[in-house]
Amino acid sequence: MINSSSFRFLHSTHRVLFGANSLQDLGALAEEFGCRKAAVLLDGAFSDGPVQTRVGELIKPLAPEFHALPPHEPDTESVEAARTFLEACDPDLIVAIGGGTAMDTAKVARMLLSNPGPIENIVGPVGVKMHPHASLFICIPTTAGTGSEVSDSAIVAKSGTVSKQIFRSAEMSARIAILDPELGTTAPAGVTAASGYDAITHAVEAYTSLWANPVTDPLAIAAMQKLAVNLPISFREPGNLDARGECLIASMLAAMAFNSANLGLAHAISGALGALHHVPHGLANALALPWTMAFVQRDLGDKGEIVAGIFGADSVAGGFSTVRHLLDLDQSLDDFVKSDAERDALATAAMASGQVKMSPRTPTPEDMRAIIEAMRTPTGGREPHLNL
Repeated sequence: MINSSSFRFLHSTHRVLFGANSLQDLGALAEEFGCRKAAVLLDGAFSDGPVQTRVGELIKPLAPEFHALPPHEPDTESVEAARTFLEACDPDLIVAIGGGTAMDTAKVARMLLSNPGPIENIVGPVGVKMHPHASLFICIPTTAGTGSEVSDSAIVAKSGTVSKQIFRSAEMSARIAILDPELGTTAPAGVTAASGYDAITHAVEAYTSLWANPVTDPLAIAAMQKLAVNLPISFREPGNLDARGECLIASMLAAMAFNSANLGLAHAISGALGALHHVPHGLANALALPWTMAFVQRDLGDKGEIVAGIFGADSVAGGFSTVRHLLDLDQSLDDFVKSDAERDALATAAMASGQVKMSPRTPTPEDMRAIIEAMRTPTGGREPHLNL
């Protein structure tokens, strides 16, 4: 699966700061880079709360202005609103605080400052040339899931449609990521579970991708090892800073891996579920991953044994079925997709994803439809079986 003689590895975040209370470094960073004016895009859950107050105090000399983002995943309407906010602020420090929604929105809106015109001008899944913006860009994740703080891509839904647009450029990346586990302690258990399962999916799909390489593999393995131990603890004990910190690091490592290795069939399906049925991304991955791994595991070779061992299971698919059950994510696709026609449309959309070609086993349209049919049945934490 790996061609050791030829591979690519991409990473454009310059600095990562980790530790409880590392948010405190924000003021010193602004001073280090000589910033004069700050704009902060933050998850709406933090609007006018203690996090916003604290950030405001840390960078008070920069007269920070705040823009609260809506709770749904990024769309072109919310990105355009963020662009308007940033244009009015004219900042040289841009801070994104929250989950993937906040960070992805900030990434694209910031690029629209230096690449004026319609948002479609900078859409491109393999990357289009983007002019850099001179601001210092800092991402501060509050969930351990997307790893957007260290990836150079963002996904934004086109408002009023079921399509999603991919943006990719090293210019989009945060210059600095601050990983402070204290910021996640108030997250609902369901958010911790779903975002963490997203990170698990990133790690295993990067590890088993046809584009995996000798640099991405150790990152993905370390991410899985940390998540296998610490995600269930974070789910049960929200105030456990050690476990939350390990999950934040794991999410970052998984993103560094998939930024080069790409992903696989679970993300092909979860992307379509988000676009067509607005299923939250982490939950959508949880619905898909045990079944997509059941489909590919015969082709994983030694990697399959390694992954199964990390999760203490007899098989890859069984391991992810067990974790899903432990995190209360063992749901039926029927909760979101109601009819045969909708399942057919979901299979068609998933097959159109560029992630399909990264899979170690290529599905036919009939295979994809069978995987989606299997997703209707919760596993109860047991081994999922596909007759394909």
